[in-house]
Amino acid sequence: MKRIYILSDGTGQSALNIMKAALLQFEDPQVKFTIYSMVDKLDKLKAILEHARVDNGFVAFTTVIKEFRETIHKFCHENGILHYDILGPPIDKLEEFLGRKAMESPGVLRKVDEKYFKRIDAVEFTLSHDDGKIVTGLDEADIIVLGLSRTSKTPTSFFLAQQGFKVVNIPLVPEVPIPEEVFKVDPNKVVCLIMDPEVLQKVRTARLKHYKTQSKYNDMRKIFEEVEFVYELIRKNRRWHIVDTTNKSIEETAREIIHSVFGRDMEL
Repeated sequence: MKRIYILSDGTGQSALNIMKAALLQFEDPQVKFTIYSMVDKLDKLKAILEHARVDNGFVAFTTVIKEFRETIHKFCHENGILHYDILGPPIDKLEEFLGRKAMESPGVLRKVDEKYFKRIDAVEFTLSHDDGKIVTGLDEADIIVLGLSRTSKTPTSFFLAQQGFKVVNIPLVPEVPIPEEVFKVDPNKVVCLIMDPEVLQKVRTARLKHYKTQSKYNDMRKIFEEVEFVYELIRKNRRWHIVDTTNKSIEETAREIIHSVFGRDMEL
């Protein structure tokens, strides 16, 4: 069993996520992670590296302090340890690009700041406006998501909320009128989610099996009618956006929504 050492002056979660994503490309990689977070002393760092040497481990690290990065590189090169610097190269390139030195301040990412509270507000707003529960206060929303049942409205909305966007999501049902408030807001904020009818039928069929009930919910004729209903809405409201969620991850759908509503140039 091989061992991957994660070293960080923060939580180490970023390094862990990246290594796990990379390991997905290997069938049964047979590795264990040893995570060292909040590494803030050189002697502590050197002791951890010594453990990695004894284990013949792989070292992946995220530290913003240049002296720490140089120490890790030097030790690993001298002892033949495979290692990967996750933060160093982008920090160095950004210093060159921005023409200024990095602060080398561990924990900046964890600071409770204005953006943190903005995300909290966004999540609370989105929770209260989930699935058409509340249709007032739409002017406060950054994004209004409309969509047929099982087109990923709720998970996409909450993913967007975690990025700091206030989202209202409203189900589209041909027999149920759309709240008038939707037609009074800036149309650029409105996004309709659609899905390929055959894929949508499979998703709904799986849902029905979970609840073990009989319904026309997954009837193909009904689904085609619902999809046509959405396209007719778009034809009548040409400034609304349409996003196809077919076989897309929540992250891909959210990214496409952000690009549609705000464009690709987003400020931090």
